[in-house]
Amino acid sequence: MNFKTFKIARFFGIALISCAVVLLFVNPKPENNLPAGFITPIIALEFIQSPQEVARFFEVSDVAAYVQDLNLGNSIDYLFMCLYSSLLFFIALGIYHITQAKTMFIAMLFCFSMLIFDGLENLQLHQIVQLYKTGDITPNLGLLNIFTWLKWSSIASCFLLFSPFFFKGKIAHKIIGVLCVVCFGLCIAAFLQHGILNEIFASSVVIVFLLLVVFVFTYRPKIVE
Repeated sequence: MNFKTFKIARFFGIALISCAVVLLFVNPKPENNLPAGFITPIIALEFIQSPQEVARFFEVSDVAAYVQDLNLGNSIDYLFMCLYSSLLFFIALGIYHITQAKTMFIAMLFCFSMLIFDGLENLQLHQIVQLYKTGDITPNLGLLNIFTWLKWSSIASCFLLFSPFFFKGKIAHKIIGVLCVVCFGLCIAAFLQHGILNEIFASSVVIVFLLLVVFVFTYRPKIVE
């Protein structure tokens, strides 16, 4: 049985965590400028809903530096999206090699959709940052809402498809399975109720990604005697 895919996933896992650390320092910090319920500027901007919220978002002490950090983070995010979608793709491929579960083909399709919609999301974010002072960003906000939710729901759906595999494993694997299901539920809840649930949902995605990275480094196939 071929387990090389999890070894490939390890590379993307390390690169993903490294890139996430860079983004943690690059992305701007909150300055009492975020919509109610949000504590992370980049998450708030992805889920932002109105021109008024956008105007408030840029009420910071140094707008030029804030915009510069946003643009730099947006540029790095193109690498970040390639890394996390590749990590999930090779995990899905690895699970398929182990279980022959055809649902992993759907998971792989979600890996492509999250990559595409994250890229489209970033294009809208760039336009909003550039035009919020001088142009009508209402169409951009509409497209941003669509692309953002298609990206996040693709990630949560991929996790959900992984969950049956993890439920069949050890206690630690079952915990990952539970969190995958919880993450999908939070995605639905955050879609229905804008605000703090978006932050909680995003945090749950981060936790699952971290656990998946640990998984690809610790998984050992059962040896049939």
